[in-house]
Amino acid sequence: MKPKPLIETNNSIDLFQRTTQNLKTQKLDIINSVRSTNSKSNSNVNIFGREFLKKKFSQESLQKKKQFINQEIPITQQYQNQILLSKYDMPIRNYSNSQQQSLLLNQLVTKVTPNVELNIFKQSKQSSIDFRPLTSEINSTTSFQHKRQQSIGSKDQNYKKIYNGMLQKPQKAYSQQITPVHSRQLSLQQSQSISNRELKYFESIKFNKENVQFQYYLGKIKQVFTRPLQDDYFSSLYREHFFQTYQGIYVASHLRPKDPNDFKKKAVKMKQKDKYKDKITVIFDLDETLVHCNESIQQKSDIILNIKVNSHEIVKAGVNIRPGAIELLESLVDEFEIIVFTASHQCYAKQVLDYLDPENKLISHRYFRDSCILTTGGMYTKDLRIFDRPLSQMVLVDNASYSYAWQLDNGIPIVPFYDNKEDKELLGLQSYLMGMRGVLDVREYNRNKLKLNQFFDSQGPAIVFEKLFQQKIEI
Repeated sequence: MKPKPLIETNNSIDLFQRTTQNLKTQKLDIINSVRSTNSKSNSNVNIFGREFLKKKFSQESLQKKKQFINQEIPITQQYQNQILLSKYDMPIRNYSNSQQQSLLLNQLVTKVTPNVELNIFKQSKQSSIDFRPLTSEINSTTSFQHKRQQSIGSKDQNYKKIYNGMLQKPQKAYSQQITPVHSRQLSLQQSQSISNRELKYFESIKFNKENVQFQYYLGKIKQVFTRPLQDDYFSSLYREHFFQTYQGIYVASHLRPKDPNDFKKKAVKMKQKDKYKDKITVIFDLDETLVHCNESIQQKSDIILNIKVNSHEIVKAGVNIRPGAIELLESLVDEFEIIVFTASHQCYAKQVLDYLDPENKLISHRYFRDSCILTTGGMYTKDLRIFDRPLSQMVLVDNASYSYAWQLDNGIPIVPFYDNKEDKELLGLQSYLMGMRGVLDVREYNRNKLKLNQFFDSQGPAIVFEKLFQQKIEI
């Protein structure tokens, strides 16, 4: 039989035991010396009585303890550190196990996926049918379920039930498209101006002219719920997102900031370039809006980043860039002040943004999870009041409706992106934003175009659909 391995802490235990034994020996020496002196002296016996022993031993013990603290404890700690460092080939830990990487990414990346699996809201009184589509009906042999990666720490069970229901993982089909050469790679191969690059991208997209003039978001929502129903990937995604948008707005209406003064504590003063003084500020969400972080490094990704969590931990993250994301930022930078506001952790998001905007020419400001507001339901939301910009001149583009639910008319919804290279949502978004230029109040513009204020209705999403389009929802 193999001998049992030695416990690495034995030497430390022995060191402490020897020190304790030394202290006991010193105590016995003092007592013996006192007894011997006391036996030789017949006068004033009380000099070597209890008080003398207590005083004498306390002084000696204190000196020994100080000596121990100053010398032996640092040596012991140094020895323990050597043992810990010897376990690793490098002082920085690189996660090679995909499960470990996924667990760590769950804490860094905030991602929300639409839910249509759990019915917890009231249905229309006119019908008892559950109108929500089942994601399992998506026809694909390579369907995959994205796990919810939102960090949740809710103690309120009622809100937690609603929130968990909203964030149930959907099934989605991975596209089999060949990833095109990205503009960031293209810029390394040939010198090409920003304006030419963005123009080439938007002109190269084969997109029906009627769809370009299509009403942003609501036009597609009406189409996917009107017969004849389409069962393609994007139609299913839009149907799911309609219910997720309704649920997010409904849930957020029941939530409050965990700290009522949080938005004041997190208020920021942002410098503004002169060219943006009279222009609108567009705030973009990051994950599922501009990019998507894969849960496993084995999944095909556009780029792989080494995320340094701290001085001893590094995790690899595979990131997909939404088609046209960089080109969209380039096309808007002269017309709008651009900010990215994400609920993901800074150590992850900063590296992604450095890839999208390596020269810091497109994004004026970046804000991360520590600027979000933690709610009573344990979810992070984005309160635009922390920014020193008028609400009449700010919009937030986000796939999660609860992020802008507290300033509903400042929100612009967008369906989430995962990996499909046929995604053309940013083309419609660009057209919508360009039409906003020069308006006095973006809230009025959004209210007329998106009508998100009508999504708050306790009777259910079917009634919301009827109010929006004056027709019954079709499944």
